[in-house]
Amino acid sequence: MNKSRIAFLVFSLIFLMMTSFDGPDDNLPPKDKFIVVLDAGHGGHDPGNIGNGYLEKEIALAIVLKIGEELSKQSDIKVVYTRNDDTFVDLFERGQIANQANADLFVSVHCNAHNSDAYGTETYVLGLHRTEAQQRVAERENSIIHLEDDGGEKYKSFDMSPDAIIARQIQLSVFLDQSIMFASHLQSEFKKIGRHDRGVKQAGFLVLYKTTMPSVLIET
Repeated sequence: MNKSRIAFLVFSLIFLMMTSFDGPDDNLPPKDKFIVVLDAGHGGHDPGNIGNGYLEKEIALAIVLKIGEELSKQSDIKVVYTRNDDTFVDLFERGQIANQANADLFVSVHCNAHNSDAYGTETYVLGLHRTEAQQRVAERENSIIHLEDDGGEKYKSFDMSPDAIIARQIQLSVFLDQSIMFASHLQSEFKKIGRHDRGVKQAGFLVLYKTTMPSVLIET
């Protein structure tokens, strides 16, 4: 992905920094910096999607590091990475990193695969999948829990049933609204630079399930 395509993310994140993100923690003291947690999907022994000699983990990391480099030039933005090298990080830990950083925004970057003429970008927020294709994307991204040290044992307490996801959406309704707003803005920026807009979608991603701030997952 070239620098012009990276620019849309940088612009969008800075735009979001200037937008008031009020939520359940309104009574906390104001922070001097807007905290963005950047999450490069996969890593380490989890390559992600593989095709034409490319590894998803490497592309996602390159994008995230470029975004972080540009955002760090802004004195009022603090960047936190879930990984900044070829390291495997549990899905649960990625969300924990964001929560412990008291982040204002969580952005997870991935590169979806296809076996047809599909192309373009889509941005996900936590929710119920509405198509089988969306379900497959979530299942593929969630499947890496089996590569974790405990084989995914820690996620047995995660209730990902439709009722539980709806309850989670209600619990964090303000953040969900802001996530959708941000995702819509991202897709608009993709479209401006000629990328096919595959839309804003919802699915049950484990990496988004425990975050307590506006959170999106981008399939570039």
